[in-house]
Amino acid sequence: MIDYTDVDAKLEEYSEAFDFYMECGKMPPSMPPDDCLAGYMQEVIDNNPQIDGSDEIWVEVLKEDLISFFSALLEQFRAMQIEAMKELALIAKFNEASIEKKRMMWTEVCSIIEAGYSKYDVNLAGYSAQFKTDDKDAVFSALISDWENACKANLDRKERQMLNRAKMHFEQLSREAGTRDYEDKKNVENYVHRYPQLKEIVDMIGRDKDSTKEEKDNVVYRFLPTSVAKNNSIEEIDRVESGDNLERVLPVELSMPEDLFFKRYATKELQQFSSPGKEKPKKIEEHRKDPRLTKGPIIVSIDTSGSMSGQPQRIAFSLLKQLLRMAKKQKRPCYLISFSVRSKSIDLAKPRNWCRIDNFLEHSYSGGTDGEQMLAEAIHVLQKGTYEMADLLIVSDFEFPEPVKETMEKIDKEKTLGTRFYGLRIGHYGTKAYETKVLDKMWTI
Repeated sequence: MIDYTDVDAKLEEYSEAFDFYMECGKMPPSMPPDDCLAGYMQEVIDNNPQIDGSDEIWVEVLKEDLISFFSALLEQFRAMQIEAMKELALIAKFNEASIEKKRMMWTEVCSIIEAGYSKYDVNLAGYSAQFKTDDKDAVFSALISDWENACKANLDRKERQMLNRAKMHFEQLSREAGTRDYEDKKNVENYVHRYPQLKEIVDMIGRDKDSTKEEKDNVVYRFLPTSVAKNNSIEEIDRVESGDNLERVLPVELSMPEDLFFKRYATKELQQFSSPGKEKPKKIEEHRKDPRLTKGPIIVSIDTSGSMSGQPQRIAFSLLKQLLRMAKKQKRPCYLISFSVRSKSIDLAKPRNWCRIDNFLEHSYSGGTDGEQMLAEAIHVLQKGTYEMADLLIVSDFEFPEPVKETMEKIDKEKTLGTRFYGLRIGHYGTKAYETKVLDKMWTI
């Protein structure tokens, strides 16, 4: 019996199975061969030859449609399975009961079997007749085995019947909506080409860009000079380095074979003494970038106040879709916060929520802006284990005050733990404090 009680876990499993099948042409070994939804997924992919991987958008559309379809089905599967598990628990209790307790439970057992199964599933009358002549323990054992198998088979049959009824509607809907979904996603691509800042943001958060050029740095020290100074004072010898200055070569280098010596001399690999010039410092500060190597979670906060309606809304929505596509590909958790007068959020790490994005943002653009509530929600999410060390992006016109002191202290603390705060300003009139005090980097459209 396939366990469907954790819907989110199963959707994640099917999402990964889809990617595996597209890459390898088969289901992952961990997928049970009798999983009816996995079997249907394979059937759908095989029957759609246009998703050969050459056009990623078609693949993405089909995957999202399947996950949305499975999400609705799994809720019904889960309800049926919970009822079946109650019956299986009763079967286990009946099996473990003594003969006296079995007699006390017999009336209830008979009513359940008679109501739910035919004589071909569980021959209750035949077993009752055998109690008069055969060993009662053996009869009970055979009855319980048939009842348990019938319960599981009944559940599997109901699930497959439900899938067969629903898939016709799904296939018709996919044919009607698939092209529209494809065009919508192509429009997202057009915004990225129109506004190169959007691609820069996706590259930065996706670590596709050399992050060492943008991340904060650490102070280290290096020694000068880069060339050997002519100075005979032993006290001023500073270090040993490689070079071709014969006046300062280490004695050990003179003891090596002649051919090796001249080779090291030609390539400036002779070990020699070095000392700083009289007018040059022995060391200087050097700032080296300290990139974060791991690709952490992603949190996107989108301003949904009235001032962001229209074109800003479409830009923000296009960027969100690009970031979500990248997060899916890189298997990174993604969390969306929308904020205006109040904030609300949706966890996009759960595949069941992918289809809710359009509805989530569609009617949100109204009212003023409360940046403090948005930051409070973002910091709360950052403090969860799943979203620590996240990349946090705020998309807004930033027409709200800078964070209060207490909030700023929390932001600074999160930065020390590895969180990066980015911003996309749409417009030119927002608060400058975010760019100078809060964010690690700001883009403007």
